Amino acid sequence: MNELQVTFDGRSYTFQPGQTVLIGRLSDSSIVINDPTVSRRHAQLTWGPVGWIFENLGQARAFEHGQEVKQVIVRKPVELSLASPQGPVVRLEPLDAPGSQAAPQAGPQAASFGASPAGPPPGFGPPGGLGPPGGHGPPPGGYGPPPGGAGWPPGGPGASAGAGPRAAHPAGMGDELVTAFEILIPVKTWLRDAGWRQGLRLLVIAYALLPLLFLALLSSSSSLGVPGFAYSLYVAPLWAIAFWLLLRPGRIAALEIYVGIAIIVWVTIWLYAVTININDHLVNAVRNGNFLAALAVGYNEEITKALPILLAALILLKFRATKLDVRMWMFLGTISGLTFGVLEERLYTEMAIAQVANASAVSQADAGVLDFAFRVFVDGFEHAVWAGVAAFFIGIAINYPRRRWQLILLGVSMVAVLHGLNDWSVSTFNSYWPGILIQAISLLLFIGYTMSASSIERQVRRTPLFRGDSMAMDILPEPKETGGS
Repeated sequence: MNELQVTFDGRSYTFQPGQTVLIGRLSDSSIVINDPTVSRRHAQLTWGPVGWIFENLGQARAFEHGQEVKQVIVRKPVELSLASPQGPVVRLEPLDAPGSQAAPQAGPQAASFGASPAGPPPGFGPPGGLGPPGGHGPPPGGYGPPPGGAGWPPGGPGASAGAGPRAAHPAGMGDELVTAFEILIPVKTWLRDAGWRQGLRLLVIAYALLPLLFLALLSSSSSLGVPGFAYSLYVAPLWAIAFWLLLRPGRIAALEIYVGIAIIVWVTIWLYAVTININDHLVNAVRNGNFLAALAVGYNEEITKALPILLAALILLKFRATKLDVRMWMFLGTISGLTFGVLEERLYTEMAIAQVANASAVSQADAGVLDFAFRVFVDGFEHAVWAGVAAFFIGIAINYPRRRWQLILLGVSMVAVLHGLNDWSVSTFNSYWPGILIQAISLLLFIGYTMSASSIERQVRRTPLFRGDSMAMDILPEPKETGGS
């Protein structure tokens, strides 16, 4: 056995006896392995009287069939995993060359001993018949290892694997520290990992960095509404995820994404074009404790959120003959409510910041800070809860045409009354407790529908009261349903 063939990553390399084959990450290695778990000088192959010998350098590790090995005499093809049982694999294969005597390149020790697979003979003398021609004595320098110590396993002939000093090119302390760093902090491996594209990991990164970016980019803003708007947008996606987990509306495909975008655009335009102008005529009456004015505000704002849900459902029904699951309509309703809340919070948080800036007592400043936090964290959620309840009734009404408009009116009226009561209680009672009670009732309705939406829809399907033709929609063909209940 003279030549050695080393195969790694689909490429094969052939080496002659007498060569020292270095394996590692360094670019001047004989076999370069660009893997962070592999040491810069990981292993070497040398030619000796027993043939080719593989051995680890420094603290590097290698594995054969899952078992760690320090040194391997390559008498037959063998596959070794570097660094770990799952690490890069190199295949070592000795090749039979014409003539079993050592090649001239092998050096004097090979000429004396040949490539005997049985290891060096006792007493270090040449085996019978394999000495130099003519019966001359040992080659100059005796039968010891060749210069550089590459001819014997570490510790001399016959030494056990891993014993004695390391062979040439040992890894230094610096190399070991670099290897340990790359194993324990594998930045290159992380950057190549497809897990970076998972939404949850990206969300964690965004939510860790955004507050610092807000400070860097918005700290010099001259508008008091900017902080509230920024943090409302920051919180809204978290509520959207929570609503999705509560509702489990099914797979969100391209259709649902387009509908959601259309709802966001509608609410934004309608809020500034219609809703705010109507509320401006009612705000003073609400502040004076007028319940009818507060109720009108409730209807005004709930219609703003419910109208795009209704229009989207009717358009899908008429032009695509498509019905979405009721829970999907509830989820889209919460998106409408969160959009409304984000846009509204900008106005209220501006007032809260002004209250803090103009406070003459600690209690006033505290109230302003708490109001800012409420608007950012809860106001959008509150609007989303009301819009989700209304969207549930819209979904039932669209899917089951009989009593369609009565169902829509019922759903919008339920949340509009709660909304109006909430606004009226703020201006009438010098206490937060009525608002807490109204919020609790709203949550009871919303969470109740998230839990029983499917069972309610099944009962509606079996009840003739909700089936039949609708006078307003009888020109439409009976649509196909998409999504189970």
